[in-house]
Amino acid sequence: MNGIYKKVFISIAISFSVIILFQFFYSFSVGIDVFLSKKFILGIFILILIYLIDSLRLKLLLCFFGYKIPFFETVRNVFFGKFFSFITPMSIGGQPYQIYHLSKIGVKTEDATNIIISRTLEISIVILALDLIFVKPILNAYPKSIGFTLIVVGFLVSLGVSILIFLGFVNRKFLEKILLFFGRIFKKRMEKDKILKWIDSLHESINILWVKNPWMLFFDIILYFLTICMYGFILYMFVVNINFWYIIGVLALLNSVAYYIPTPGSSGGIEGTYQLVFSQIFGGNKAIELITIYRIITFYFPLILGTLLFPKFGFNYQNKEEG
Repeated sequence: MNGIYKKVFISIAISFSVIILFQFFYSFSVGIDVFLSKKFILGIFILILIYLIDSLRLKLLLCFFGYKIPFFETVRNVFFGKFFSFITPMSIGGQPYQIYHLSKIGVKTEDATNIIISRTLEISIVILALDLIFVKPILNAYPKSIGFTLIVVGFLVSLGVSILIFLGFVNRKFLEKILLFFGRIFKKRMEKDKILKWIDSLHESINILWVKNPWMLFFDIILYFLTICMYGFILYMFVVNINFWYIIGVLALLNSVAYYIPTPGSSGGIEGTYQLVFSQIFGGNKAIELITIYRIITFYFPLILGTLLFPKFGFNYQNKEEG
């Protein structure tokens, strides 16, 4: 547990330090009245709805594969999956936790891997589609700037990650090399025959979901897109005179690069990236105000809540499925 608390502290400290630095630079501070406003409370409510929708998405996919997992467990999976994303470098810890948790409550590892990585690939597909739609108008609005460079990098990163995940899904050799590589990193002896057998089971699971029943993924993508819009609306509530879809496009492009900053939860990198671009759109003072409010709602609140709940609910589950 001490390691978890240390990671939480580092993640919050980096994020908070960057926010304070920008507030000092712009001689600006966010008033306490903002956090008592109806908009702020509505933002918290929207965030809770996002978590519930994500949990419903996971529940539906598990039901599709015949697993009768209680909704509480899918909520726990999603909530602590995001929690681990917030405290691991480049936000990469969430998916391993989700796969581990599902395997402990009765889901086959190949099905758990298929479901979680499928959801990750859906994220890449949706973000890449948004990037393609919005990259040109946004770049035309802010040419030859630091924001321009970050947006281009974000677009390229999004494209590259989508390709790598797709290759891991469809190419057995590529996936085998990745598993052997991680086996060497974590110093775990992995027998090639067992790896190949597991990959065969995984690809069978993938075939059932992606080839035979693509309608399920399409519905899941729609629900994921809804959560993206809800995240965007949290920010949109605190701005004026700007198009809602423009906010969605900017967030999609920035998140493509910001979430690959090698700090716990990409903290600091997200705040810095947002500030550089939002300053060109809203001005420096308004930008740091928006970032402070947005990060408190979407990052600090679930991270602190997760820290309080983790000792009781983080790894306290039964190794069985219900029903």
